[in-house]
Amino acid sequence: MQQYVAESAPRLHDYLYRWATERGESEAVVTADACLTYAMLKDAVDDCARGLIAAGAKRGDRIATLTVPGPDFLVTFLATASVGCIWVGLNPRYTNPELTQLVDRISPKLVFSRAAVGERQYGAWLASLPASIRKILLDEGVSDQPAASGTSFGEFLRNGEATSLAELADRLAGTQPRDTCLIVFTSGSTGRPKGVMISHAALVGASEVQLKIWPVAPLRILNNLPINHIGCVGDISCYALIAGGTILFAERFEPGVIPRYIRDEGITVWGQVPTMFQLTLDAPEFDPSMLGSLQLIFWGGAHASAMLIERLHAICPRIATSYGQTETVGSVTFTAPDTPVASLRDTVGRAVPPYDIRIVDEADGALPAGEAGEIAVSTPYGMSGYWNGADQRPEFSAGDMWHRTGDVGVLNESGDLALRGRVHDVFKSGGYNIYPAEIEAELETHSEVRQAAVIGVEDAIFGTVAVAFIVPQHARVEGEALGLFLRERLANYKIPKRFSCLKELPRLPVGKVDKRALKRLWEAS
Repeated sequence: MQQYVAESAPRLHDYLYRWATERGESEAVVTADACLTYAMLKDAVDDCARGLIAAGAKRGDRIATLTVPGPDFLVTFLATASVGCIWVGLNPRYTNPELTQLVDRISPKLVFSRAAVGERQYGAWLASLPASIRKILLDEGVSDQPAASGTSFGEFLRNGEATSLAELADRLAGTQPRDTCLIVFTSGSTGRPKGVMISHAALVGASEVQLKIWPVAPLRILNNLPINHIGCVGDISCYALIAGGTILFAERFEPGVIPRYIRDEGITVWGQVPTMFQLTLDAPEFDPSMLGSLQLIFWGGAHASAMLIERLHAICPRIATSYGQTETVGSVTFTAPDTPVASLRDTVGRAVPPYDIRIVDEADGALPAGEAGEIAVSTPYGMSGYWNGADQRPEFSAGDMWHRTGDVGVLNESGDLALRGRVHDVFKSGGYNIYPAEIEAELETHSEVRQAAVIGVEDAIFGTVAVAFIVPQHARVEGEALGLFLRERLANYKIPKRFSCLKELPRLPVGKVDKRALKRLWEAS
């Protein structure tokens, strides 16, 4: 009976096979009611891969999955990648029109889907998809679903038994490290989301760098991020897979439940976006004594306030942050786990090999330390391009290719990067450049400010002026007091002309502040 043998150049399934051989009885995946060892995970992925081959999935075909963080996500992703197809995660929180729009853009061969997530039913939506798309129900046995909504996952696997192990071995061996295995659609804060194409080599390489910078043993990491986000697939799942670690899945983000889950499962790594940390620490049930197993806390995707950083450091001395984009696949700058709290507030670390960053002007000229400009990145592990050529920026196909990120930053003399926001967020007021992130960071050092966001609005005299939205620690905080506080720290032209208190800031699905929503709120007022 022919068996698959790993090639020298690693792909995701090479690591899966390696750990199934070397530590087959070790936990790979844990949920509230299930556990898969590496041997079990390998078998589940192979069975799904055989089902895909039997269903006619060819190399380069897109396979979509609509589910929550858990084994269904990981098995369908790894199976799709192993046979040379391209996996796309669909967020159950999307509306039916949003789901349909994404499916139309990728034209999948097959869609794996839950029939229901919580109170939300997807049977009617699945039935509305073209007949050319195979629909596979991951939660067979759910009642009241129209027959047209799909076939059960069990039947899909039984059909896969017609695929021989020799056929499977050929498909796995034929998959190349540079093959695209994943498309992640960006959050779309500036317009229509673009599909970022990502290869095995990029996911493996980025994960290896992250493991080198942030080593943890044993690596037992919480994953409660949406499956359509690079944080879920790359920063957490592939990070754990490459290390032979354990992924502890939680289907939902439940702030009151997380500390108990960390204690009960001995979780050693806790990575979230700052908003999730804030909500967990503020939950009435929060008990820091439950977090004794943690060896590392890290965050990304958004700015963390000085107060939040202090609270996290009190829980676990090894805390860290980093900077990257979906397009860079993994982070390209890192802070070390022993970085002082003051530096964590001000910077996102420095580039580590094989990455490089520089700050450039509009003509791609490199700017000196201390001067703000657009962040440009060079990495051998970046995206392969945008799906259907949505953007003509250079691909990350070689280490000497520089990619303009659209983010504004400043490098200090030591090479540490401070973020100043997005290029489209920067505005001129009376001829001066205003960087909202700089003002936000200072506001969040105020004892009465929990969170802050700054936008530019039209002004008859200055052209554009800064307006700050504040989430106060208590009932409210007076704008006059905040203005006086900032005048001791920032130049006069950077001081917001108005301050507005909110109960919470509007957020994009990935946790970043939705500044377009803030501008609509300002215009409505």
